[in-house]
Amino acid sequence: MKVSQKMGSFLKRAGVGVALAGASVAAFAQAATVTPAFSDTAILGSINGVAPILIDVGGAVLAVVTVAWGFKTVKGFLGR
Repeated sequence: MKVSQKMGSFLKRAGVGVALAGASVAAFAQAATVTPAFSDTAILGSINGVAPILIDVGGAVLAVVTVAWGFKTVKGFLGR
């Protein structure tokens, strides 16, 4: 096979792949307008309820790390 024949075959396959991807996107776009089978409000409510707790825990961890770093820095200044 010549290089031009290989390139032509590749371009044909790539064109088919792009066409199939476009058809898939169109199918999902049409299906997206359908009412979902389940309600996600309970899931989102649960996630939104946990978020403040995670923020508080993260803040506490950062505070402990900051205090430990501060002690280490002060200890270094005092030369102990």
